[in-house]
Amino acid sequence: MKFLYNAPAILHRGAIIVGDTHFGMESKLRRKGIFDEQFSLRLFEKLKGLITAHKAKRLILLGDVKEDITMLDAMTADVLARLSLLCEVTVVRGNHDGGIERCGSARIVPSAGFVYAGLGLMHGQSWPAKELMGCDYLVSGHQHPLITMTDTLGRRHSEAAWVIAPANHEKIAEKYETASKKIKLVLMPAFNPLVGSPINFTSEEHLGPVLNNNLFKLNDALVFRLDGTRLGKLHSIK
Repeated sequence: MKFLYNAPAILHRGAIIVGDTHFGMESKLRRKGIFDEQFSLRLFEKLKGLITAHKAKRLILLGDVKEDITMLDAMTADVLARLSLLCEVTVVRGNHDGGIERCGSARIVPSAGFVYAGLGLMHGQSWPAKELMGCDYLVSGHQHPLITMTDTLGRRHSEAAWVIAPANHEKIAEKYETASKKIKLVLMPAFNPLVGSPINFTSEEHLGPVLNNNLFKLNDALVFRLDGTRLGKLHSIK
């Protein structure tokens, strides 16, 4: 598993893995008075660049492929069709992915996720399937982690970050009979740069049952910038 430099993406065994693209956000932006009809196409071009540069044979989208919760919009359908011409596309169903099966150009996997070449991959809004817990890494979207830092003048800066949390084996054992002794949770930054949640300035309530039931020790998680810089443990970053 390789985190790509300055990109919210993983390269693993011939596959590019990203989460939370939220294609079709143009209509939401218009409602806010922002007119950018090429936004989703620019995200597509970024994905195309990664696929081409790394000669990937597969693209795995970890849920929330689209912004609209209930229906498959024309923009998302078009982007998925374009991506399917480049490589095989697999979608792990997210909570925004109602009607995604109608795209016809991607393999759709239930939200509980699947194992790809030793990695447990899920969206994060539901409990992971038990086979994912046998992997050394459980990779999840859905949280959109940003890290927010405050300088000496009191100004805040937020940026996308990787978060890698160690297991809380006692809590895991309450839900799963077996799990890898080495398992760690990897929270993927969103591929869409307009979505994100400051993970070090939030309440105790998080997105999804894995974090809300403390299966992993989030406060002891290591945080990395997209350029690979290690920022330290989450509890120490203010």
